[in-house]
Amino acid sequence: MKILKRLIIDINEKLCQIAFLEDGKLKEYRPERKNGKNILGNIYKGKVENVLKGMQAAFVDIGLNKNAFLFLEDVVGREDKSITQVLKPGQEVMVQVTKEAIGLKGPRVTTNISIPGEYVVLMPFMNYVNVSHRIENPADRVELAEIARRLKPEGMGLIMRTSSKNAKEEEIKEDIEKLLSVYEKIKENFKLLPSPSLIYSEESIAVKYLRDFLSYDVDEIVINDEEEYEKVNQYLKKIGKDIEVVLERGDVSGIYGVDFQVEKLLNKRVWLKSGGFLVIDQTEALTVIDVNTGKYVGKSSLEETIFKTNLEAAEEIAAQLKLRDIGGIILIDFIDMKNENFKKELLEFFKEKLKQDRAKCTVLGFTQLGLVEMTRKKVREEISSFLKVKCPVCGGTGTVHSEEYIYKRLKNQIERILRHVLVKKVIVKGDKKVGEILSRKKLIEEYEKSRGIKLIFEEVFSEYGKFEVEFE
Repeated sequence: MKILKRLIIDINEKLCQIAFLEDGKLKEYRPERKNGKNILGNIYKGKVENVLKGMQAAFVDIGLNKNAFLFLEDVVGREDKSITQVLKPGQEVMVQVTKEAIGLKGPRVTTNISIPGEYVVLMPFMNYVNVSHRIENPADRVELAEIARRLKPEGMGLIMRTSSKNAKEEEIKEDIEKLLSVYEKIKENFKLLPSPSLIYSEESIAVKYLRDFLSYDVDEIVINDEEEYEKVNQYLKKIGKDIEVVLERGDVSGIYGVDFQVEKLLNKRVWLKSGGFLVIDQTEALTVIDVNTGKYVGKSSLEETIFKTNLEAAEEIAAQLKLRDIGGIILIDFIDMKNENFKKELLEFFKEKLKQDRAKCTVLGFTQLGLVEMTRKKVREEISSFLKVKCPVCGGTGTVHSEEYIYKRLKNQIERILRHVLVKKVIVKGDKKVGEILSRKKLIEEYEKSRGIKLIFEEVFSEYGKFEVEFE
């Protein structure tokens, strides 16, 4: 029975959502803010602000709040030179964003520009050919590499995309010609516009992502924005793709069950079909995933039960990493297995599942502590950053001060004032919780009766447990 592959494009005033579904199940998800913050792939005419010899890198002003970071390894023509030999403060450079600003870090850029097309990626400053790692058949790779060498513009490079596998050579040639035309426009913008300036970006949010998802042989595209609907149809007509495009008003993410599935991606706990579950903990430095058998007891030996749970977990982990767009260092605590053959099979199975990921994944194997260590290339913010904000109460720690601790600090501050200053009135300004503690512990009555002072509470803060003590 054929699997229905549907691409949902939900355009909103503030948040756009692109979701790929297979028979209604969410397989890939890409949120994007409509405020210019998503700059991955944009090309800028930048100006070098300063050069850091010790780090072999430079800061480049590209017109954003944070300067971009340019490593020596990302500078074309560097050879064996020092960063100070290839870049100078005030120098104008053409750079492309390869990694968005994440946390306190600014965006990362390269001078090795790449322009994506339908079938190929044009590399104007690299004289080489390559084939997408997702094309695994050796014969296909050889054939596509030969086509690339025949069509490659002199002095430039080509990467054959996954979609090139089913394309005719004439179609690939036309795609290259279009990209050369785009590159000429980029060069013209670089010459005419001041620095810093944006000189190239995707015109359409929908088309930007559509180009990537078409390799999945999409059956239907559902979109709720008339302008983007027209752009999608024009693009499909231009590349000769016959895909049904439906313009549907309203909340298409809700209608097709995307929102419900995305909501699950924000949970730490992920249930497995067997009854086991994963716990995903993300920090700034790394992500830790714990595998638990839960209520699954199996029908055979304990070792086989654990092995089957680990296999199911490995498949789900590969899916979750892609859906949540988790990058960086990842440690996985699979359920401990004594059987070495089971360990090898688990690693091979996991690596196979990770091949479906667009991002580069590297599995380093089991550590001495029995954890599986891996990395996943991180080029943009994780999806949780689009859908959640840091808690104003706990400050992102997940915990708040206990009542006992707030009470202790509160009483200590009042006592400190009374020890050093002769006062008639003490004013506690705090949040609702502080007021509750003052009332429950009967501090107002206590101080008025035993110390002869007026203790007053004013609710002025919204942050949990925050307070200030003043006196008159």
